[in-house]
Amino acid sequence: MSSDNSPRTLVILGAGIGGVPLAHHVLQFTSPKVPNLRLILVSPDTHFYWSLASPRAILSEDFTDQLFQPLAPAFAGYGDDKCEVVHGKASALEPDRNTVVISLTDGGSREIVYDAVVVATGSRDAQGMPWKALGSTEATKKALHDLKHKIDEAKTIVVAGAGPTGVEIAGELGELSAGGAKKVIYVIPDQLPLALPAKPNVRKAVSSALEKLKVRILPNTRVTAVTESVGGGQTTLELTSVGDGKTQTVVADVYLPAFGVKPNTDFVPAHLLAPSGQIKQTTRLRAEGHDNVFVIGDAGNLEDTRAIATDAQMQYLAKALQVYFTSAETAVEEYKPNESFMLGVSIGKNTGTGQAMGMKIFSWVIWYFKSRSLGVEKVADIAAGRRTIAGNLKG
Repeated sequence: MSSDNSPRTLVILGAGIGGVPLAHHVLQFTSPKVPNLRLILVSPDTHFYWSLASPRAILSEDFTDQLFQPLAPAFAGYGDDKCEVVHGKASALEPDRNTVVISLTDGGSREIVYDAVVVATGSRDAQGMPWKALGSTEATKKALHDLKHKIDEAKTIVVAGAGPTGVEIAGELGELSAGGAKKVIYVIPDQLPLALPAKPNVRKAVSSALEKLKVRILPNTRVTAVTESVGGGQTTLELTSVGDGKTQTVVADVYLPAFGVKPNTDFVPAHLLAPSGQIKQTTRLRAEGHDNVFVIGDAGNLEDTRAIATDAQMQYLAKALQVYFTSAETAVEEYKPNESFMLGVSIGKNTGTGQAMGMKIFSWVIWYFKSRSLGVEKVADIAAGRRTIAGNLKG
């Protein structure tokens, strides 16, 4: 990179679990070494959202409020000359021109010329549920609050989706209604929750824990049709057996789909995208063919869409960006994806299960590190730039 003193601009698209700590790292550890560097953080949200705790947020408004931390005060201390938070979302990335167009939340658009850009836009829920951010802080909060009120009044709740989010939602609801006040039905397309490479004993542990909470599991079944009643009351679900194709109908007061995510990459040129819609990501966390377009998290296709992978990529890129902007001669090794399967799922506040290094994790370990709080104690520190998911923010 050039060593002159002309202004240089780094744009980070996305203010989630990857974008926020990365922005803080750059401002704390790279900016002092590159005085002419200015960072622009772009997000449609006014607040950092800890979506990992959304399964519990639909049951408590007080808990929901803990998942959101405002972005503006978190970055105000760096000074306007070093940092700008722009509320909007990318509508067009033009890597050949080093520009990105932002559709501003308050109307209009803005074209930003960058020296480097980081795509950390994450993913969204395929069904439009608030297990992921919904496009604005207000929309996400409203969706969580609305679901809470519907659940309060519901007698029958159907959850669909065998992944960790579906498991955790079913567990939270099961714990809420263990006395039988509500009927919780959990629809999964296989015999057991979760999927390979989760070990059979881990999957059986999930099933057993849910059954103890009086959750009714419907295995080998898919939701094949959804009909909302006029006025937004009950929902009629057509359920189809995976084996013989037989159907049944269930009427739910609340239906909670928890399957499928879509990468937030609609603004990226098609030739940079894999069939999954994610950006084709190199082992140096760059878009193929563009050395100044960096990618982390769910927007890239190098690793599975897991929070722990996003955190690892963020920490690698924090160091790589410092080298990129300081013209340091230090070589940055390629990023090595973690190929070992790790999993931790909460089943209510009091138990959970997981897997690491090919072995089932004791339930008390998951309780201690996850189930009891779902990580809400980290939210303020992540937003403020004091830590990442894994630990303290370090240079």
